[in-house]
Amino acid sequence: MRYRSRVLVTVCTLLLTLTVKAQVKSVKADVPPEIDGVLDDDIWKQSPQVSGFKTFVPDFGKDIPYNTIAYVAHDSENLYFAIKCFDEPNLIKTSIAARDRIRADDWICINLDTFNGGQSLLGLYVNPNGIQMDTQFAAGSEDIGVDLIWYSAAKIDNEGYSVEIKIPFKSIRYSDDDGNVEMGVIFERRISRLSTQVSSPALDPEKGFAFLTQMMPLNYSGVRKYTLLELLPAITYSNNTIQENGQDVSEDNFEPSLTAKIGLTSELVLDATINPDFSQVESDAQQVEVNQRFAVNYPERRPFFLEGSQNFNFAASSMFSPVRQVVNTRTIVSPRAATKLTGKIGDKNIISTIYALDRADRSLSDFAEDETADVGIIRYMRSFTQDSYLGFIGTHRSRNGGSNSVVGFDGQYRFNEANVISGNFLNSTTQADRNSNSTSDNSMAIRIARNTRSFSGNINIEDIAQDFQSQVGFVTRTGITRLSGSVSPKLFPKEGLVQRWDFTVYGSITKDKPSGLNESVLYGSIAANLPKNTRLSVSADRSSEIFQGVEFRDGSISLSASSQLNKRLRVSTNYDWDNGIFYQAAEQGYGKRIRNFLDYQASDKLNFQVSHNFVSLYSEATDVKYYDLHILRGRLVYQANQYLFFRAIGQYNSLSKVWSPNFLASFTYIPGTVVHLGYGTVLERTRWDGQQYVPADNYLQTFSGFFFKASYLWRL
Repeated sequence: MRYRSRVLVTVCTLLLTLTVKAQVKSVKADVPPEIDGVLDDDIWKQSPQVSGFKTFVPDFGKDIPYNTIAYVAHDSENLYFAIKCFDEPNLIKTSIAARDRIRADDWICINLDTFNGGQSLLGLYVNPNGIQMDTQFAAGSEDIGVDLIWYSAAKIDNEGYSVEIKIPFKSIRYSDDDGNVEMGVIFERRISRLSTQVSSPALDPEKGFAFLTQMMPLNYSGVRKYTLLELLPAITYSNNTIQENGQDVSEDNFEPSLTAKIGLTSELVLDATINPDFSQVESDAQQVEVNQRFAVNYPERRPFFLEGSQNFNFAASSMFSPVRQVVNTRTIVSPRAATKLTGKIGDKNIISTIYALDRADRSLSDFAEDETADVGIIRYMRSFTQDSYLGFIGTHRSRNGGSNSVVGFDGQYRFNEANVISGNFLNSTTQADRNSNSTSDNSMAIRIARNTRSFSGNINIEDIAQDFQSQVGFVTRTGITRLSGSVSPKLFPKEGLVQRWDFTVYGSITKDKPSGLNESVLYGSIAANLPKNTRLSVSADRSSEIFQGVEFRDGSISLSASSQLNKRLRVSTNYDWDNGIFYQAAEQGYGKRIRNFLDYQASDKLNFQVSHNFVSLYSEATDVKYYDLHILRGRLVYQANQYLFFRAIGQYNSLSKVWSPNFLASFTYIPGTVVHLGYGTVLERTRWDGQQYVPADNYLQTFSGFFFKASYLWRL
């Protein structure tokens, strides 16, 4: 009789597992679990178990020595997840870090398509100490800037570690059918020392990394309807001292602000803000800006712009595309007021809009204190099967009688599971001022891509007219037609130290329209992926570039290596021998690029990072040095607990002779409820000689600033 019972239990468990692979029906909890990282709550004994985790990094479909089990539950107001990760406790890599700083740790991730529509997903990560990271993904791009309100805890025990998560329905957007909600989910786990990631459901090697097409349906019932209302009052005080004409000039500034969020439905949210403070608490890491043909772009980190920002990604674009972004919200510098509408209308209609009254840019030659610029953005997407969609996008910026508008269409279509064809067409209309005639020109791109376990590749056609402009976007170059393509096969050795070999060949031909000349790129690389997240690669390219109607050589040879040497130490280095153009004089040059990075987790609470960037350029004709530049950046963080950290950053630029240390104490209870206290200064090797600032051996403090910021999120 006991034997029959065991067989019956085994059969029932197998049937449940097979059902779970098809879909998961969440159990509604009468008593919510305590989020403490200990899986002793009654609900976890009743909820369905999701197992069958298989690798997708470095290879697909393999088992690992350590089991993983996920649990799902909910009540009328919250989603609950628990994951048990079996492991050897002394080998687990973790830290007590600031939010979003756990990428190098072991972690679990709940990949959640809250609409189950195949267009975007949220990635909710937790490390073995319960520290969070959240991201949003759409149109092939992941953004780490999003910060949702959710709760997590984790515990390490003698079997490994366990994680518990609570996600309020108010923190996410979803489709509600009389209290019935369907989402999509992929559970993911990373084991750092093994260079391995696993998922359930297992990813299909013929579909590659297309998460959005491989989601497991997740069903909830009895979800409560509510009206979301959030108020975020904030105050910011700053005192800045600037060196002007040999004197210190101080200025105090006190700015109150108010931001509100209203849930029109569970799918559609309206945001509005008055006099928002958009100061960057996390300093932008300095980038090499000398001898750049186009402006350097920095990522968006300001909370008001982050909800729905993934919808502004557009098809057939990449980091190599001249039209990088149609919507770059960092072009909205300091608005007096702004509104935003994001979400879905019906099952398949996605909409995002922004209107901002932006203050005048002080760097403009015709700056006027009370002048403003009007900025409007609208985005509409119609979703189809899998992650296919058709979209419309429009942007407008007007100031002082001048204006720029961009309108266009984009979309992508997935066929035969692993293949995607995507494209975009944009038209810009620009008027310099009231008395000028407007100019109009177009940009277009078509991309065909394939991605599977052992192969990825793409073919691209791009055409950007010379007068195309996007003042709300980010465009690096105009006046070109380009044909490009790449193939990236992968090999998986059956034995040996190398887990995977990656090969890449890329080629492009570009016609420079103003000169009528052609430029080309031929690039190849080989990379070996090893345990401990170690990657070694060598690459070379032979290329040319047209600048001011002249053809220049622009090839390089590159060596790079990165590794998680142990639980505490991560390093990377890159060395380039590079041909290049000195754009200021339009001359052929040669030089080097060196990048080094070290991350040392001295303890669970103390982290130190240091990076070094070096770039040099010499005249090929005379060997005269145009420049060499070192940027050295150090970052020390003491994380007292998951809420409070103290940080010091120092950056040095050898070309401008600028040393800029800054300090920050930051308390974040939940996103929105924060207190920041910071101080920064700029030291330059200069002095005032009575007429002007001239180079000097000693440092002069040319700027210092103190700021205090506090905000409190009221969720009603």
